[in-house]
Amino acid sequence: MKSLLILLITTIILVIWPLITPGFLPTHDGEFHIIRFWQFDKMLSVGQWFPRWAPDLNSGYGVPLFTFYYPFPNYIGVLFHRLGASYPDAVKFSLGLGYMVGTIACFLWLRKIFDAKSAIAGAIIFATVPYILVNIYVRGSLGEVWALVFFMTALIGLERPCHTFLIAISVASMILSHNISAVLFLPILFGYALLRSQKSLLWIIFGVGLSAFFWIPAIFEQKYVMGLSNFDYRDHFPLIPQLIFPSWGTGFSGPGWMYDEFSQQIGLTSIAMVLITFLFIWKEPRKDLKKLVLYFLVVFFLSIFFMLEISIPIWNTIWPLRYIQYPWRLLLLVIITSGFFGAYISSKMQKQILLFGICLIGLFIIWPYIHPVKYVSRDDNYYLSRREFTDGTTTVGNSFSTRWSDWKKERAKEKIEIINGSAQIFNATIKPTDYQFSVLAETASIIAINTLYYPGWIVKVDSLDALIDYKKDGIIKFLVPIGNHVARVYFAETPLRILAHFISLLSLFWIIGSAILEKVYEHRDRYHSNAQRA
Repeated sequence: MKSLLILLITTIILVIWPLITPGFLPTHDGEFHIIRFWQFDKMLSVGQWFPRWAPDLNSGYGVPLFTFYYPFPNYIGVLFHRLGASYPDAVKFSLGLGYMVGTIACFLWLRKIFDAKSAIAGAIIFATVPYILVNIYVRGSLGEVWALVFFMTALIGLERPCHTFLIAISVASMILSHNISAVLFLPILFGYALLRSQKSLLWIIFGVGLSAFFWIPAIFEQKYVMGLSNFDYRDHFPLIPQLIFPSWGTGFSGPGWMYDEFSQQIGLTSIAMVLITFLFIWKEPRKDLKKLVLYFLVVFFLSIFFMLEISIPIWNTIWPLRYIQYPWRLLLLVIITSGFFGAYISSKMQKQILLFGICLIGLFIIWPYIHPVKYVSRDDNYYLSRREFTDGTTTVGNSFSTRWSDWKKERAKEKIEIINGSAQIFNATIKPTDYQFSVLAETASIIAINTLYYPGWIVKVDSLDALIDYKKDGIIKFLVPIGNHVARVYFAETPLRILAHFISLLSLFWIIGSAILEKVYEHRDRYHSNAQRA
């Protein structure tokens, strides 16, 4: 067992080492995350604990980025930054921490089902599935890395029904980490709960309710934006050879098997784990364990099926599948099932040397993948001083904006402008989502705030609501009558978002109250039991 533990620790260190040494990794999303951290940090600094608006993006016109893009990884990144890390290093450290915590969580989950030796072996297999390294070193997908962490902690909670609070918090955090992955993970959690702890189903629902402040606006406000997803899922089905044969590239995915396309392999170790599992399952004496193994076999093969083009008719019919965006994203489930099968097989092996050999082979196979290309060290100024990074929308092709305006390529000269009439602006106080100023209008004048309109923006002139004109070019404009006035333009929550916050708050109170009551009843039952024995 000591040798396996050493191998697990070695695996974690080897994988995260490039993330804690100098240099920045050129991943698909890495530089987007740098800019998102910067904007999220700015909103937190002005007291916006649940940011929705990114004020400096879109050439300073702003964009409702955080209404739709998962917030939790940003909190982790900002925390690292405030502890002294640069934004580029915060991205690396967040990826490394997510990988480490996810692997440990996998071990803790498996330990509740198997012995310690088998749990360690399963965690090693989990940590060496190629797709988990693709997410770190090629895609830089912070959201998927952290969503996987909380999926694993939810599984831990489901193995201990008394850990109801952990289940709810994990489910909520999973949704906040990557809402797209949550679409994939939630059905798996429900199925797992039906097998292992049916009374925990309610706590999964509470977790969904707890994160309502994020996912309700993200779903119902999509009609106000464009470019949220410019990818056709039909272009991203991997070919069977891509799933089977080892490969490693850094390019984006597309139809067929393009040159240098990133790896979409299942992994040789994962395939071996599934095949060996079939040798043991038919003679498994424990009915509960046999059901669990069969469940994960079904999950594994359904994942493969839905990654192949043969499943397109189902994708076309079941519209929620399209939220997953990329069929190859189901490789996330391969990571989980591989870890489970690794632990299951290990529990059947008598000779530890064979077990150690299998795990060592897994590490050997991924060894070439954990030597990523690195940029030279880049500080915050490198990114925040370049308009190609700060003036976009942190989406591919800068395609994300409101429905009333395309991406603004040029910055406005002033934040507040008089575009019609004769007036003067003075005593202006400009904050990220709150502009206050005085207006002396000689004639009725139209004022433009060079910020994109989006539901939630409010204009008040002398404390009275003013009509916003935005449909022509998407910019906030309003009329000021003759005279001296005080104007305020600020971003607030809409009735829909307030309802979403209320659902989250209600869920939180319910979770806390239920957890307290469970402890009270548990203590009372223990007291009565001891009294009866006395």
